[in-house]
Amino acid sequence: MLSIHYLHKKYVRDTIGNNVIEHSNGESALQYFSEKIKDDGLYLLDEPENSLSPQRQLKLLEFIQNSARFFGCQFIIATHSPFLLALKGARIYDLDESPVDIKKWTELEGVRTYFDFFEKHKDEF
Repeated sequence: MLSIHYLHKKYVRDTIGNNVIEHSNGESALQYFSEKIKDDGLYLLDEPENSLSPQRQLKLLEFIQNSARFFGCQFIIATHSPFLLALKGARIYDLDESPVDIKKWTELEGVRTYFDFFEKHKDEF
């Protein structure tokens, strides 16, 4: 099975070429998802945030939420993105646990690392 990430890279090469850049990688990724994700589909996404800025990760989150809520889509997503992990109603399996455990996104070690970092530097904001 081909991953969405691989297909996205192929889509970018085939659509805008290797030398002509009309969109950033993040813009191309969002365009790819919006064009390829159709109603009532089941989608396996492997780190879809890979080339996205935090702002675009939030746009992807909104797109995924709307696709699930209004268009009957289902998603299985492997991600480290705290933005995508915060998806309302998501069931999150912590694969770093043995046995695998279901957790809230705020309980995941990676998310806690972000929280601790920003908490440590909150006076700089």
